[in-house]
Amino acid sequence: MPTFLSLDVLGRDLKFTRRVLTKNLAFTTTAIVTLALGIAASTVIFSVVDAVLLKPLPFRQADRLVFISQATPDKQTTGIPVSYTKFTQIQEQNHVFDAVAAYYPLTVAFSSQHEPEVILAEHVSQDFFHVLGVTPAQGRTFLPEEQKPGAADVAIVSDAFVHSYFAGDASLLGRTITLDGKNVVVVGILPSTFKFPLQFPEPAIWMPREFENSSLTSTQVNTGAGFLNVIARLRAGESLARSQAELAAINLRYREQFGSYVDATKYVLGAASLEESLVSGLRPSLLVLLAAVGFVLLIACANVANLLLVRATGREREIAIRKALGASRGLLVRQLLIESTLLSVAGCAVGLFLSESVLPLLRSLDPNAFPRIAEATINSPVLLFSLALSALTSVLFGLAPSLQASAKGMQSALKEGGRGSSEGGSRGRFRSLLVVGEVGIALVLMTGAGLLIESFAHLVSVDPGFSPRNIMTFPINLPPGGYAAPPQQIQFFQQVLERVRALPEVEAAGATSFLPLSGGARFIFFCPEGTACQGVGKDPIIALRQVTPDYFRTVRTPLLAGRVFSEGDVSGGHPVVIVNQTTANRHWRNQNPIGKHLANSRDKIQREVVGVVADVKFQSLNGNNQEEEYLPLAQSPWPAMTLVVRSPGDSRSLVTAVRAKIAEVDPTLPVSGILSYDDVVATSIAQPRLIMRMVGVFAGFAMLLAALGIYGVMAYSVSQRRQELGIRVALGAKSKDILRLVVGQGMKLAIAGIAVGVAISLIVTRLLTSLLFGVHAIDAVAFGGSAIVLAGAALAACYLPARRATRLDPITVLRTE
Repeated sequence: MPTFLSLDVLGRDLKFTRRVLTKNLAFTTTAIVTLALGIAASTVIFSVVDAVLLKPLPFRQADRLVFISQATPDKQTTGIPVSYTKFTQIQEQNHVFDAVAAYYPLTVAFSSQHEPEVILAEHVSQDFFHVLGVTPAQGRTFLPEEQKPGAADVAIVSDAFVHSYFAGDASLLGRTITLDGKNVVVVGILPSTFKFPLQFPEPAIWMPREFENSSLTSTQVNTGAGFLNVIARLRAGESLARSQAELAAINLRYREQFGSYVDATKYVLGAASLEESLVSGLRPSLLVLLAAVGFVLLIACANVANLLLVRATGREREIAIRKALGASRGLLVRQLLIESTLLSVAGCAVGLFLSESVLPLLRSLDPNAFPRIAEATINSPVLLFSLALSALTSVLFGLAPSLQASAKGMQSALKEGGRGSSEGGSRGRFRSLLVVGEVGIALVLMTGAGLLIESFAHLVSVDPGFSPRNIMTFPINLPPGGYAAPPQQIQFFQQVLERVRALPEVEAAGATSFLPLSGGARFIFFCPEGTACQGVGKDPIIALRQVTPDYFRTVRTPLLAGRVFSEGDVSGGHPVVIVNQTTANRHWRNQNPIGKHLANSRDKIQREVVGVVADVKFQSLNGNNQEEEYLPLAQSPWPAMTLVVRSPGDSRSLVTAVRAKIAEVDPTLPVSGILSYDDVVATSIAQPRLIMRMVGVFAGFAMLLAALGIYGVMAYSVSQRRQELGIRVALGAKSKDILRLVVGQGMKLAIAGIAVGVAISLIVTRLLTSLLFGVHAIDAVAFGGSAIVLAGAALAACYLPARRATRLDPITVLRTE
């Protein structure tokens, strides 16, 4: 074996390197901490990317799973739920799927040994678990006869449910639990490894009969109301493109068969891989984070490379002596690379430790920002990524300093050894290039962060059409067992609101079927006065909300014309409706909408428009305003409503009192999911807020590292130019002259880096376009502000060494030199 590959030689090099690094603890600690922070940040973000984008869905042959939904013909609106009638057509007519299944979420009242609780559940079709490739750990899946109307009530429960409510008692299988007042037999328990990432939080209970939607009438279900999420498993050898073609054919036959008699005949069926449907909208955000943290790591490597160059300058005499004793350049490069590798390995170890500490904080920070973020962990792929990152960083920051340190001539190094060394031109240029690169990359990050911050500021300044401050929300879903009849539903909410309004700390209280910014919606076809009605499936679509008379006053949605609902708008009375401004402008522009009429295409009831309210953001703050109509709850009962209760001060103090009033009306009704309206708004912007925060943190760290890089170069330059600066002072140079000289040198590097950063940012920031709201990718404020802040940090970094240079005593300097 050649000498330079000898394990004995390698062992001696490792021992020598350990002694050298422990002898210079300040340098070693600085380098390790700098690398550790960069590697930790990269590892944390990659663990999130791995969990959300790279890790396969936890199902058998997940690549064959597809998600089927509907879209408008222009594809402007996608992901629309499928109707029950269309779902049955897909089941019966397809030739490309092994099985097709449907599910929709709901909440059920679970009567435990304590007070009743609201549990998240799913109604699913018979083949649901077969499509996913999941087998219960105990018991069985649903039988065909259990799918029929009026069949026995059964359920499959999650392992977490068994452990939470029955202490993991496996004998729960075959026993009866009470859901919505009905006795339900547990026929299966899912394995502990089962995850359902398509919904957050995950359901705990699964029940058959996908058509049993308690919020819809049988007529609505059978005439095509869209409410089902549909998944399917491709047959072996079939492709996604083939499934798209077959769904188009099914859609065409459906339209020909039902014409205008069934909802959603105008919608187009489409399929996407299940994984893609889950993460497609998240990919840009996560890739931006990964790129940002990669830039931070590059800056960290550049800083450590600068440290190694400074240290190599001080070791020139040592290296020259080793050359004189016969060490080849290859052995010297290897020795120096071993040092950088050990630093990188140590930085990786510390970085992994920091990652393990930070990940739980990240998972709890914004759990609604990304699906499956709870699965982010330091697993084997993430560990391999960190090790590869460690190897890459050791090359990035170690190779060039090693080559430069070993390249200097032996004689010149020995001659300079007795009187202090001076940095060679090529090495000085390389360090300057590193600093220019650091500043440039830091500016790119700061510009991106500035754009995201400005975008977020625009987002949160959007008028949502209501005032969320000092409001608590109480979701209530009336179980069909005791509230099947509409009069019972109306009476319950009227009684609860009467009692809640009587509380002295309550300013106003109302209820709505869909809470703004909660993402919930129900769309119907309607026919506004002044247009020719064509029937269900051909008329325009409008979002429908049921509200109580005091709702608008409670949430402070402005009334623009007419009146709000009153207690006189009751069942059997004159049908009335309130529309939003978008609806009024679109259908009755330059006319008075008050007194106009509109009818829902299904019931054909002509409702008089009695009021116009401001547009409200129901889906998201950055979404377009859509047509909306509000019906009085007394004329259009709905079992799932959310109470909104406003107080003059902090509304959180209302929770106990309001729950007590609800219990007075029905002590068996569970109430959970209580949130302040501020929390609802915060959840709706969780993802852009998290992206902004993290990129902002990375940009701040990058600016700090860049400033430290400039400071290091200038401090070293001052130490190397002590003799020159001393002579200048002796010849009469004033402090301001020395300041101008040193600061000017440093600011030239900073300005060059800023110029490079601006050029790169003009290209890179265009990739942020999909994440921005109200801001152009090339924004003068973000670009100019980032450049000014970074220039200020660079100026401070230059000033400190320059100030030290003005305090040099020329006599002392010249004597020592």
